[in-house]
Amino acid sequence: MELKTARDIQPVSLPFSIPVQPWLFDHRFEGVAVLPAVEMLQHMARAVQSHFPGARVSSMQHASFDRFLRVEPACSVIDARCNLLMEKNGDVRATLTTAAKVGNAGVMRIKEHATVCFAASPSLVTEPPASVLNAFHIPGFEIPACRLYAELVPFGPAFQSVQDRVTLTESAATARVCALDHPGATGPLGSPFPLDGSLHSACAWAQRYCGMVAFPVGFDERVIVQPIAPGETVSCAAIPVSVHEGVIRFDIWLCDQTGSLREMVKGFAMKDVSGGRMTPPAWVRSESPVWLA
Repeated sequence: MELKTARDIQPVSLPFSIPVQPWLFDHRFEGVAVLPAVEMLQHMARAVQSHFPGARVSSMQHASFDRFLRVEPACSVIDARCNLLMEKNGDVRATLTTAAKVGNAGVMRIKEHATVCFAASPSLVTEPPASVLNAFHIPGFEIPACRLYAELVPFGPAFQSVQDRVTLTESAATARVCALDHPGATGPLGSPFPLDGSLHSACAWAQRYCGMVAFPVGFDERVIVQPIAPGETVSCAAIPVSVHEGVIRFDIWLCDQTGSLREMVKGFAMKDVSGGRMTPPAWVRSESPVWLA
């Protein structure tokens, strides 16, 4: 596909509407419903494919989640825009924005919520390393899924994708996660719930070993080998690779029941975005916190 004409590489701003599905209200920050990062990526991927038919969206790089996008109870759709810029190498940078009036003068304020680069040349990832596969079999500190969602990740039933339990060791957080089958909960990137559930596991790890309630703020690279379909259950391993200046980075691997790799994320950054208002309960904290070099 040739997409490198002068016309194609001009920036474009596409208006689009995000349907407010009832299940979105189960994803909350301090009691307020917010659009999940995985859903932002899904909508940006749709925008890219609508403007550049046939464009690859399975490889993503340099993502940042800069501002929560609130889901208002009175709205049936969220009016947003996706700003697209195609680079000369075929990569497409997408930024999701919304506009809101400020004050009585009717001045519009543009808010940037997320940015990601969809890479034209996919990374060659075929299987997880042996250390990741071994992590699924190492015993550790187990947290039942019901307690995870009651006390550590207070999301409603629609986002309780971790099944049975999450197992925490100093070197990994592992769990089985389900691609919950809700209306409209899929797209060009597959189901958003398995990756979202892996972030719940990573959040539990951060609470136990770093004493921090951490939220996703970006990643270095994500590769979807085969999109996960609604109804599937896969295994996730969130491997902490660094903790620096309050930012924890994880490599995340999602494998199906045959051990085949379905998704990989490198350098998923998580940090406390509550300003210290949210703290882990005492029972989950390790007596020996881990701070990686």
